[in-house]
Amino acid sequence: MRKILLILQREYIVRVRTKAFIIFTVLMPLFVGGMVVLPTRLAMKSSGVKHVVIVSADAELANSIKTELASSHMSDDDNDTPHTKGGKRAEFDVSVETAPSEALRQQLITRVREGRIDAFAWLEPDAASSRRCTYYSRNGGDFVESVMFSRALRSAISKRELTARGFTPDQARALLSQVSVDTVHIDKEGTNKSNGLGAVLLPFLLLFAIYMTVFIYGIYVMRSVIEEKSSRVVEVLLGSVTPMQLMAGKIIGVGAVGLTQIGIWIATGSLLGTGGFAMVRELLGDTLKDAHIPTAALMLFPVYFILGYATYACLYAAIGSMCTTDEEAQQLQFPVTLPLILCMVFATTIMRDPNTPLAFWLSMFPLTSPIIMFVRVSVNMPPVWQIALSVGISLVSLYGLVWLTSRIYRVGILMYGKRPTLPEILKWIRYA
Repeated sequence: MRKILLILQREYIVRVRTKAFIIFTVLMPLFVGGMVVLPTRLAMKSSGVKHVVIVSADAELANSIKTELASSHMSDDDNDTPHTKGGKRAEFDVSVETAPSEALRQQLITRVREGRIDAFAWLEPDAASSRRCTYYSRNGGDFVESVMFSRALRSAISKRELTARGFTPDQARALLSQVSVDTVHIDKEGTNKSNGLGAVLLPFLLLFAIYMTVFIYGIYVMRSVIEEKSSRVVEVLLGSVTPMQLMAGKIIGVGAVGLTQIGIWIATGSLLGTGGFAMVRELLGDTLKDAHIPTAALMLFPVYFILGYATYACLYAAIGSMCTTDEEAQQLQFPVTLPLILCMVFATTIMRDPNTPLAFWLSMFPLTSPIIMFVRVSVNMPPVWQIALSVGISLVSLYGLVWLTSRIYRVGILMYGKRPTLPEILKWIRYA
């Protein structure tokens, strides 16, 4: 045990002192936050007044759209477009042309191309019945602008049709107003108000943390084995320790680095406290409204992290022992990495319905269990027996995996030259 602790200590101290560890610890939260915050903020950033021309032979409809655009704004009550806290008004300078012609269309296209106007909308004579129009814009990627115009067109057409059927303008406006739906999640602990996105955002961030740390630190174990094998340092180490002790020390030491990194992230979040959360709320508006993580998910997070890391670290250590270069190892990584990729692919589907047969069996399979079961626990607490069975299967399979990979590791770490074939690996397992 003392020799394992010495190897563990060496692996831990060497890696926490590296620039890569420090940079990744600092940049990872910024990266995850940037994935959520920056696209929304950039999309909502105002770019000044939009000069738009509406072309339609139906002057009444065109002026109605102009009125809707003039009063339109992105607020927290709008469900069709993204929003910002407190609402952000989109300024439109709208003019109307009621004599459409092909010459006018070409003239407007030229004006858009030269930057004299930002866009123009071309309404065909049957626009009210077909509920379609063509929107010419200098910036085709500005989806917010096009969505707001589509909403204005829809509102103008609907109000005119309702008015024609005997409704007053105020009644039509009331019928077309947005409907707010409050979602309440019911579980065994009671009820929790949730806004949908916020209910899955925090669990998804923890899921992403498990995925990234398991993947990255599993590769660290593999590369550590390859480096010592290629430099022949391992031959000196094996004079003092057994291959099993060397593999155990590496896996536990690198795993401790991963836990340290996660601990730093959690501690930083705790120190920021309500001030940090308020800053995130300011950036994301009500996205995190009523968001919470179940206590059981927080308690089980280190359990599933350790199970997932230990499982994949053994596999990556075995790959490292079979290869002498990173290029060879990369060719063998895909079968090991595939279950992790599948977890991320199915995560969103399972968050929507965590009690399907697919979710159950993936949460029992040892290579996907640590991530998928954590997703289920975070979204909707499964029966306790399923959690216990999942952990039990993972522990039993981990024991068998350690036995299997230690035999590959014991022989492969001293083998050089060409990459071994599958029959040769089976011989290692049989005779090690």
